[in-house]
Amino acid sequence: MTPELVRSAAENSVPVPGINVSRLDWDLKRITPGEFDKYWHERQVQVIPPSLFEPNREIWLEIGAGSGTFFVEMARQNPDAFLIAIERSRDRGNRLVRKAAKAKLPNLAGFRGNAIPAVITGIPSNSLSRIYIMYPCPWAKTAHRKNRWYLHPLMQHLVRVLKPGGRLLWTSDQKFYIDEARFICESRYGMKVQVHGEISPNSYNDLGNFPGGRTKFERTFLGQGLPCYEVVVEKV
Repeated sequence: MTPELVRSAAENSVPVPGINVSRLDWDLKRITPGEFDKYWHERQVQVIPPSLFEPNREIWLEIGAGSGTFFVEMARQNPDAFLIAIERSRDRGNRLVRKAAKAKLPNLAGFRGNAIPAVITGIPSNSLSRIYIMYPCPWAKTAHRKNRWYLHPLMQHLVRVLKPGGRLLWTSDQKFYIDEARFICESRYGMKVQVHGEISPNSYNDLGNFPGGRTKFERTFLGQGLPCYEVVVEKV
């Protein structure tokens, strides 16, 4: 399902400072989700078993989970939720699968694979309570910006698979990435912003349970005194 454009980014009356609103609007108009979806459906790639998505189950997904340290600990701390972690990189993904198996937690599943077909062809609509995207590649060069998740055809599916009231949690060391993600989540997808700015412990991010940082990247950045940023948005 293609979400309707809630309002044109170019028409937004309160642009986030530093954001080129017209360029983002142009980028969004270039997205062709129908062709993209067809490509993956024709290949019938299945990464995550459909049987995991039981009705009325609290399910959280981490995309780009690395070796899985964050979600293994989150699964221990949240036994009433079912956590799914996926990582595309061969080495990190294999470590994720081994670490999840070694943890022997009934509420955790780790997969090595491509999150794009996993979400598009394998996750039912309105089935996830949370999606975590922690320190993704920011694709900082202008020529590469189409690869940023919020400018990618997958973005509509991230919204689709969230339950009403479900949350999408982004973190990055790049402020522009978080500002743009917030702007597009609000302006194109009509999502409600719960948190936006430099990270600090709050009721949405579990940072209080990870004082040194939740992921390897976050621990490195915070350990060096570098700022990190987040936006938490909710599907209305």
